[in-house]
Amino acid sequence: MERFAVIDTETTGFGKKDRVVEIAVVLVEGSEIVQEWETLINPERDIANSNIHGITPELVSLAPTFEEISSELSRLINGTFIVAHNLSFDQRMLEQEFSRIKKEIDLGSGFCTLQATKLKLEMACQEYGITNVSAHRALTDARATALIFLKVFQEATANQRGLTPISVLHDTQAKSPQLVSRAAMSADHKPGQQNLRRIIHGLGQSKETGPELSYWDALSSVMSDFEITADELNYLNGWAQTLGIAANKQNEIHDAFLNQIIAAAKRDSYVSVTEQALIEKAASTLGLVYNQPTESDVTGSQMALKPGLKVCFTGTAIGKNGEELSRETLESFAIKAGLVPVSSVTKKTCDLLVAADKSSMSGKTKKARDYGITVISVIEFLDLL
Repeated sequence: MERFAVIDTETTGFGKKDRVVEIAVVLVEGSEIVQEWETLINPERDIANSNIHGITPELVSLAPTFEEISSELSRLINGTFIVAHNLSFDQRMLEQEFSRIKKEIDLGSGFCTLQATKLKLEMACQEYGITNVSAHRALTDARATALIFLKVFQEATANQRGLTPISVLHDTQAKSPQLVSRAAMSADHKPGQQNLRRIIHGLGQSKETGPELSYWDALSSVMSDFEITADELNYLNGWAQTLGIAANKQNEIHDAFLNQIIAAAKRDSYVSVTEQALIEKAASTLGLVYNQPTESDVTGSQMALKPGLKVCFTGTAIGKNGEELSRETLESFAIKAGLVPVSSVTKKTCDLLVAADKSSMSGKTKKARDYGITVISVIEFLDLL
């Protein structure tokens, strides 16, 4: 039976240098949807059109890159017939991504529901009585396209149905990292908590293997809300016994899990008050003692804002009350605190970068991370003054 891969992508734009930031695949066999697959993708560049699809640098900061998911994607779609709403666009974006990582793939000749219906996706959904609950989300758009495809494909002309399958010409055996769905990274998570929540949801790389890895996975699920109820504790202890994991090894896994949370908080070289509280809550929940670092141990603390510190600002800054703060205003705050504003990020001329979005992948933030320069948000900067 023929299998169709209905694909939708969200991207940073429409040009040759733009990247995919989210992709979804809905597999169709016969008249049924048989599988769904989705992930956010770290484009390794800034995202200027977040207002269109809602995908921000914060959402994708720990998502896998396209290269990391390319093997799994290739295995999924190999031998299928590609379908998309505006096929030429999604096909071109995928070809660009595979070309960047020097992997060969022939996406074949697919079926375009836009060409078949002559309607934009929203209007096509209305025409065929299909509800798309969240437009500009790859998975919901792919689902809607799949349902439209099932309605219009049988009516398509022979010319429209002249399809050739996708052919993967590269090795697809590489193991992919865990995928990051947009649902798991819902936008109502507060900034600064998302890195921690991703680790909690099992996205950190565990060094455990065998039974210990199975226990780690269960712990990740239970800790999704940073709490362990009595029933959940009984479940974990029972699962550890079933797996043959001794109490001391169970505690070691808990300790390693907490260290992953701490590592996530320190990823941007700054531990905020909110992150500190979450770490303490996780430690208490796991029955561990967390030794809170002293002020001198916390990069970006009040002690770091000493006179003479060279600070650079980037991005459109928003204050605590939602007001826009000009670069000049921020620099005046810095000068009053005895800091030295600078205009560029280099190893020798910058000690601290204050970013409107510290998860941004703009040139300055990427340089700062490469050079080991602390990056903090505007709100964090204002709190430290």
